[in-house]
Amino acid sequence: MRRIVWVMLVISGAVGIALLMRLGNGNVAIFWPPYRVDISVNLAVLILALVFVLLHLLFGVLSNTLKLPSKVRAYLERRHRDKALANLRDSVLALFEGRFGRAERLAKAALSDKALAGAAALIGARAAHISRDPDRRDQWLETAQSSGSVDGAWAVSAAEIALDENRPADALELADGSRVRAARTLHSLGLLLRAREQMRDWPGVLELLRQLDRRKAMDPVQSRTSRIRAILGMLGDAGSDPESLLHCVDRIDMRDRESPEIAGILCKTLIDSDHQQTAARLIEKVLADRFDSALVLLWPRLSKLPGRDRLARCESWLQRWGDEPELLLALGQVCALEGLWGKAETFLLRADRIRADPQGKLLLACLYQSMGRDQDANDLYRQAALLAVGSQVCEAIAGTVTRPGREIETGVETLPVAGAPPIPGP
Repeated sequence: MRRIVWVMLVISGAVGIALLMRLGNGNVAIFWPPYRVDISVNLAVLILALVFVLLHLLFGVLSNTLKLPSKVRAYLERRHRDKALANLRDSVLALFEGRFGRAERLAKAALSDKALAGAAALIGARAAHISRDPDRRDQWLETAQSSGSVDGAWAVSAAEIALDENRPADALELADGSRVRAARTLHSLGLLLRAREQMRDWPGVLELLRQLDRRKAMDPVQSRTSRIRAILGMLGDAGSDPESLLHCVDRIDMRDRESPEIAGILCKTLIDSDHQQTAARLIEKVLADRFDSALVLLWPRLSKLPGRDRLARCESWLQRWGDEPELLLALGQVCALEGLWGKAETFLLRADRIRADPQGKLLLACLYQSMGRDQDANDLYRQAALLAVGSQVCEAIAGTVTRPGREIETGVETLPVAGAPPIPGP
C-alpha cells in the first residue's frame, strides 16, 4: 500500500512539473564576455535543481569519507563491548553452575572493558573465595576496589567474606560503612546481624532483629531462635552479679520478656540470682494474659514472698484457668510449705487424677513422708519411678529373669538358670 501511494505521488509531481513547464515564457541570459547564453526559465530551474542534488551527494560522500575512521573505531569498540558483555554473562552462569575456574577465566577476559571491570572482578573474587584461594581472591577484590564503580557491592562482598573467615569486626565496619549505610538493604542488615552474633553483641542483635521483624524480612522461627539465643547470651554474660542481671533484664523488650520461650528462662534466672520480686511481677503479668505451665511451677520457689499472698494468687489463677495439673501442683506445694497438709493433699490428689506424672507423685510422696505415712510414701515413690523409667521397660527387664528352674532368653541361645533369685514385678 505504501508503494502505491509513493508511485501516485511521483506521477502527480511529474504531471504538475510538466504543466508548469508549458506555462514558462521567460528566458534567462547568461553573459560571459564575449559569450552570451540564453536559456528558458524552466531549463534554468531544472539545471539548478540538478546541481543542488549533485552537490548534496558529493558533500555526503565527502562527509562519510571523513567520518570513516571514527565509525570504524566505534564499530570495533562496540564489538569489543559485546564480547566483554558475553564473557561477563558466561562468567555469571559459570559461577552459578559451580565451574569456578571457568568463571574466573571469563571474568578476566571481561576486565578489558573498563565499564565492566568492577563487576567482573567481583565475580572473580566470589569464585576464588569459594575455591578457597585467598591470595587470588584478594587480588580480585583489589581490582574491583580500584575500578571505583562498585564501591557498595565491593563492601558487601568483602563483608560476606570476612564473616565466612570469622572476622566480625572487619565485616561490621564494611557492612556499616557509609557506602552501604545509605542503602541499608535487607541483605546488609542480615550481614550486620551475623557480625553482631559472632561478636556476641547481644543488645545489637536484638535491635537488628526488631528492625528485621518490622520489615518482615526474617522467618519467624529463625527470628525467635536468634532472639532466644541473644537473650540467653545476655543473661550468661551478666553472670551472677545482681546489678548486671537487672540491667540486662531492663534492656530486654517487654514483648520479648513475656514471650513463651523466654519468660520461663528469664524467671528461672531471676529466681536463681535471688531477684524474686522481679520474677514474681513478670510471672503475674504473663499469667494475667495467658496460662504458662512452666511459670506456674516456678511460683512455689518464691520463698521470699508472703505465703498468704502466694496462696491467694494461686487461688485466683485457679478460678481463672481452671483445674490445670501444673496449677494444682503449685497450689499443693504452696499449701505444704505453709503447713496446710490437708489442702496440699487435696490439690495434689486432684492433679494426680487429672494427669499422673512422676513430679506429682513425688510431691505427694514427700508430703506423706512429712506426715508420717511412710507406707503410702513408699508406694508413691515406686509409682513415680515406674512412671519416670517407663512401666514397659520395667516389665521387659523383669521378664528376662524368671523363677528358679526356668530359663532366660538371651537372644543368642536359651540358657537354663538354676537357683536364680526372683526379681519382684511391678
